[in-house]
Amino acid sequence: MNHALDVSIKALRAAVESETPTLFWQETMTHVAVLLDHAERVPNSSRALEAAHAAIAEARFPDAIQHLQQVINCLHAECSEHVTRLADLVTAFDAALSLRPFLWLEIGFNRVVGWMITVYDKTGGVERVVVQAQGAGADETCQWATLHLQALIKESSHV
Repeated sequence: MNHALDVSIKALRAAVESETPTLFWQETMTHVAVLLDHAERVPNSSRALEAAHAAIAEARFPDAIQHLQQVINCLHAECSEHVTRLADLVTAFDAALSLRPFLWLEIGFNRVVGWMITVYDKTGGVERVVVQAQGAGADETCQWATLHLQALIKESSHV
């Protein structure tokens, strides 16, 4: 999601949740314009999926690939950065799990530490921490843990 769209969504969401007016008309319309521009630019994923299905049925595979790429772009635009980071983390954990079947993933939050992601290796009944990330922001914490899981995968695949 681009920065302007993220800012507009947060500003409008805060205004909706507030019991008193928090935005002037002109400022509100600026945020609405950003949302409308985004909605017009993002193609409909269901239309692109239907076009891909038709292209596959007609054996037009290069066209199908282009339509499927549109579907991926639509889905990426429709999901938040938080969802993308969490999906990356789960994908990396799944890959690590295929190499080390006794891994355990914990994700938690508290007000003192913030977000905490810990991956344990419980091979042989002994619990060892192999990745630990913590921070105030979920996105950064997920990204850091994902990078360390990818390094663990690389290390495990060389053994």
